[in-house]
Amino acid sequence: MLQITLARRVRGKARRSSFFAMRKIRSTRIQLLSPLISLRGIGEIFLCLPLLFSAGAVMRAQTPQPGSLERQLAAIASSFGGKVTVAGVDLKTGERFGLNADRPVQTASVIKLPVMVEAFYQMQEGRLRWSQRVAETDFDRVRGSGILQDLSPQINLTLGDAITLMIVLSDNTASNMVFRTVGIDAVNARMKKLGLKHTILFGYVFHKKVPATPESKKFGLGVTPADDMVHLLTLIRQHKILTPEACDHMLTILSKQRGIDAFPRYTSSYPGVTWEHKTGALDALRNDVGIAETPAGPIVLAGFAYDSPDQQWTADNAAILVLARLAKVVLAHFLPAPAKANP
Repeated sequence: MLQITLARRVRGKARRSSFFAMRKIRSTRIQLLSPLISLRGIGEIFLCLPLLFSAGAVMRAQTPQPGSLERQLAAIASSFGGKVTVAGVDLKTGERFGLNADRPVQTASVIKLPVMVEAFYQMQEGRLRWSQRVAETDFDRVRGSGILQDLSPQINLTLGDAITLMIVLSDNTASNMVFRTVGIDAVNARMKKLGLKHTILFGYVFHKKVPATPESKKFGLGVTPADDMVHLLTLIRQHKILTPEACDHMLTILSKQRGIDAFPRYTSSYPGVTWEHKTGALDALRNDVGIAETPAGPIVLAGFAYDSPDQQWTADNAAILVLARLAKVVLAHFLPAPAKANP
């Protein structure tokens, strides 16, 4: 029995010695191979470095420098004696740009765009009809832009006529007729529902705002940031509100805008470029918000030039020229060279 036990112990020691010997051999092999493995890995890294650097160079060449458009917009704004806010988006690529885009500014007649949207909502809901007659009142008739002030008050317009005059000629009398028909509170409530949190219509054109608030005294007819107008125009252009037919109808009206001295000034001659937009003006302010339909896709743009030292009511007003240059730079940024061949 003792001999068997001793034999087992001897065999166990032999197995353990053999195991540790093999482990030592494997460890030695790994140690010998490690420099080779390391050298091979380093070699592969060095082989890949030229590829990595060349790929980086290609990406740098293909990617525009961040903020290059904003720098151009800022340069144009700085040459103007007043202040500028601008916002925009390329609806094809989603690229956004802006300058003081969230700053609240006076809307002037640009606020008539939200009013048109609310009118179309009420027509869709069956509360109003495009063909219904809207009577002009003494309250509606005011001075300023438009033609109705010079015509008979018994002209018997339809609501559709009044909306068209409000946008195309920015007719102030027609605007008051539409404001009164749809309701100021309804316009403001709709804009909030659509995500325009800082866009407000304060009252009627050339009438005392009721109630008078510090904000209405400061901004007059209405207030908005450029971002809000880009958002609203995007909703219309992408058919995300109302029906596609209603959105296209509004775009058709905007395309008939008679004020073409700002955004379209330098760009409407570009091949394939047309504008759907709404303008606004006060003595020291010019605004334009709209959509440029281009061969590269639609570009939404909103620009406000205010506190202008030039308060002349001319086509070459300094604020108008600033907006025109902004639109030119924006389209030059997005359009391929052949599309902007004509100056």
